[in-house]
Amino acid sequence: MHHDELLQISRQLSPADVCAELLALSVVEYSYSPESRITLELDGAAAKLTDTGRGMRLTPDRGDTLSHAERALTGFYPCLPSSPEIESTLRELVWGERGSIGPSLANFACPSLTFTSMRGGEVWSQGYGYGKPAGPAARLGTSETTGTIIDFRTAGAIDHTTISSLADALRARIPGLVITLRFQ
Repeated sequence: MHHDELLQISRQLSPADVCAELLALSVVEYSYSPESRITLELDGAAAKLTDTGRGMRLTPDRGDTLSHAERALTGFYPCLPSSPEIESTLRELVWGERGSIGPSLANFACPSLTFTSMRGGEVWSQGYGYGKPAGPAARLGTSETTGTIIDFRTAGAIDHTTISSLADALRARIPGLVITLRFQ
């Protein structure tokens, strides 16, 4: 899948679809780190998604110029859960027949998205606008915790009822999944 295809699909997403795509990524992370907790704060078109998963590298791999996170946020990078049951649930409730495209789909739909990762004792962050990096990833400091924080703004208000229903369905179908919703 190429950049133009990702951009075309992203333009078809509603604000609630964008939020659902990002929430699905945290559920994928939960499948690998079942102790992970997810918090989603919604305020109109602005949202903040936090998980206590493993975090993602915001520094380039050896011999590469793009970080693992930037590659995932700007290209086709399917994020699949550790179990077929969770993948089936996410296909049914979020992804549909196309399956996981990865975080770039939601990133391309957002006027602004800031991805912050706590991993390996460090905190890194990188901002985007409609899928384009606003600059290189920056080291913000240290952290004894792991996980990710995605602050994002959609093109319009996110429907709280749609997201509440999705969170309820995910919690009902995935044993142990903790999603906390906060509405402003």
